Amino acid sequence: MNIILAKHCGFCYGVKRAVNMVLECAAEKIPASTLGPIIHNPQMVEKLASMGVGQVNKLDEISQGRVIIRSHGVGPNIYDEAKQRGLEMIDATCPHVKKAQLSARELRDEEYTVVVIGEHHHPEVQSIVAWAGEGAIVLETMAEAEELSFIPRMGIVAQTTFSGELFANIVEVLKRKSSDMKVHRTICTATDQRQEAALAVAKQVQAMLVVGGKNSANTSHLADLCRTACERVYHIETAQELQEKWFANVGTVGITAGASTPDWLIEEVIQKMQEQETVQSQEHEFTKVETGSIVKGKIVGVRKDEVFVDVGYKAEGVIPLSELAYPIPENASEVVSEGQEIDVYVIDADGGENGIQLSKVKADATLAWEKLQQAYENKQAVDVHITETVKGGLSVAVYGIRGFVPASQIDNKYVEDLTVFVGQDYPMIPIEVDPDRKKCVLSRRMLLEEERRLQEEQTYASLAVGQVLKGVVRRLVPFGAFVDIGGVDGLLHVSDMSWQRIASPDEVVKEGDILEVMVQKVDTANKRISLSLKQMQQDPWFAQAAALTEGQVLKGAITKTSKFGAFVKLAAGIEGLVHISEMAERRVTSADEIVKPGQEVSVKILNIDCKAKRIALSMVQAQQDADRNEYKQYLENAQTTSGITIGDKLGYLFKREE
Repeated sequence: MNIILAKHCGFCYGVKRAVNMVLECAAEKIPASTLGPIIHNPQMVEKLASMGVGQVNKLDEISQGRVIIRSHGVGPNIYDEAKQRGLEMIDATCPHVKKAQLSARELRDEEYTVVVIGEHHHPEVQSIVAWAGEGAIVLETMAEAEELSFIPRMGIVAQTTFSGELFANIVEVLKRKSSDMKVHRTICTATDQRQEAALAVAKQVQAMLVVGGKNSANTSHLADLCRTACERVYHIETAQELQEKWFANVGTVGITAGASTPDWLIEEVIQKMQEQETVQSQEHEFTKVETGSIVKGKIVGVRKDEVFVDVGYKAEGVIPLSELAYPIPENASEVVSEGQEIDVYVIDADGGENGIQLSKVKADATLAWEKLQQAYENKQAVDVHITETVKGGLSVAVYGIRGFVPASQIDNKYVEDLTVFVGQDYPMIPIEVDPDRKKCVLSRRMLLEEERRLQEEQTYASLAVGQVLKGVVRRLVPFGAFVDIGGVDGLLHVSDMSWQRIASPDEVVKEGDILEVMVQKVDTANKRISLSLKQMQQDPWFAQAAALTEGQVLKGAITKTSKFGAFVKLAAGIEGLVHISEMAERRVTSADEIVKPGQEVSVKILNIDCKAKRIALSMVQAQQDADRNEYKQYLENAQTTSGITIGDKLGYLFKREE
């Protein structure tokens, strides 16, 4: 007769943790009691009682000492009552159960009607209901789900040891019962693994033994599941229950155990079977796990300060927070998640009650140097987390080991304050790797320069004169501003910033401004780009000039003088020129003889040349027009009163007009 032991059987992490917490209390010789059986295994409960840790059903049965909350958990009212009674509380609630409790409370706070899928009278379900508050509903069967009335907002959680298949089927029914459903599948992964492993064995044996407490729901579920694949299934608590007649004409027997079944009970069953035959485990049953080896594992549980890993052995391995990652995280969930596959280093393959002791840090360090060496040779980037500033640069974590980035290699420009990079993640290129000296130097600058080179090539290839682009002002200089237009900088000259004359670039732009600019010129050979901001605006000269007419007389201020005349401001952004010949009736050798900058003068518009953006003005003709208008009135008055003709003496003023 061959005997096959299921790959996943016996204590799960939550049960093992709870039992270990009770054992620690027993070792301290301090009076302690569990509130209800710590786990659903009478043999284990009896053993713990013999060690001084008894059991009570209510808190008022304890006058002093410690009360241990069992793995199934309790409602929040129990915590309050224990505090009021002054009892020291040891919370051995399974982390997976705690997750289900908190999920129920979260759904309640979000104003969902909480539905707990599980066994009505199971203590774990009762604890979850207590966290869900009034109005929580428990569903155990498909029939109950079918009978449930419509609930607009429904939040669902599950008993951690409930059948995954039945849970999924009930959820499908409930989808028709709500318009807003939120599902938290709080079934423990260890439960799924145990059920899958048990079913796999049951399919290939003639008889199946399920070891565990008769009062254990998950063990009873295992037995029921095995019966779907095997005709002979026997649920036993101890080896003493074995009967020879069960194995008559049986060639292969399978063994599995519930999550609350201790290893020593399983071993007793196997030992009794061995008295008759040799145990033949499945080929894939156990992975060879040796101290000092590196093996692959799958994360099956994550707590704040430790992680549980399935490495294909009969028991799960444990990674304490200090062995999880460099730098040490505050919470394990920051680094890993359930279902993730990782490499682990076996610190102690025979960890005793604490399980196999594993280290991700040591595995990472062993493998990291190989990865870094390969990346260095191939000039490949690696992901880096910056941990702190140190003398001359930054300390980083890469593949779980410490590396160094010189200050000159963190950016492609000088960085005064390196603390801005702490806590950030970047890809970097290894530039020095020495495993013997445990030295790893990396560079982000090399990547940035290569990225900029490629970006420059792409940008220059796509540029065209007249193209309009968005850019960011990176730097101001006395003669203009440098604008980043996509990985390359173009020069926005001060003369191309505005249609009006400006003395300094900061009159128009400042660093960080986002602008739309027009490409004026592209010099690919010399890597120069000329940009214009004013071309993106309508030239105000034309708007102002449109309001002027030739022959119009108006006032303006002298802006500057030159050898050939003086410039007069006619309106904002528009000037005209008074030629030296049009400044006075007499011959003028220099404009300064007649006017000074800032002086207000009257001018007459002689010509408007829009194409050349020039306006010709005359001070002489403006004065003549003023005189003409003034003397016209006198002329008219003289003709009607005295017959004296002023035109006889001043006719030259009007001849020019004719």
